[in-house]
Amino acid sequence: MSEQTITVTLPDSIYERITSTAQTTSLTSEEVIRQSVILLFPALETDIPPDVRLSLTKLSLLNDIQLWQTAHSTMDEQQQVRLEELATSQKNHKLTDKELSELYNLMNDAQQVMLCKAEARRLLAQRGHVVFNTVEH
Repeated sequence: MSEQTITVTLPDSIYERITSTAQTTSLTSEEVIRQSVILLFPALETDIPPDVRLSLTKLSLLNDIQLWQTAHSTMDEQQQVRLEELATSQKNHKLTDKELSELYNLMNDAQQVMLCKAEARRLLAQRGHVVFNTVEH
């Protein structure tokens, strides 16, 4: 993926919030801005890696029971605990390159789980199910 650099002039109040957030999270101001912009502009289908797109496409082949299981799936408990540990550590000190890489990988895994859950719910709704009523299927 190629990247572009831009220069933006910000009001002092926004700049102060960015630097405060950077200090709190042990990130650079540039990384805080980068992550904020990424969150503001959700991924387009073309931004999703091919293997994830394939996984999402395969969901349409599942029956309703399998879709409900996917819609209620969670990240592996050990991965979730490690993700939380790294996120907490990041608030207290700068992570090593290895830890930062592990954190990004776990965040990507968590994002994939969420994408699959969302797609499963979309498919269930398309099939006539009420997806926000978790008592009955």
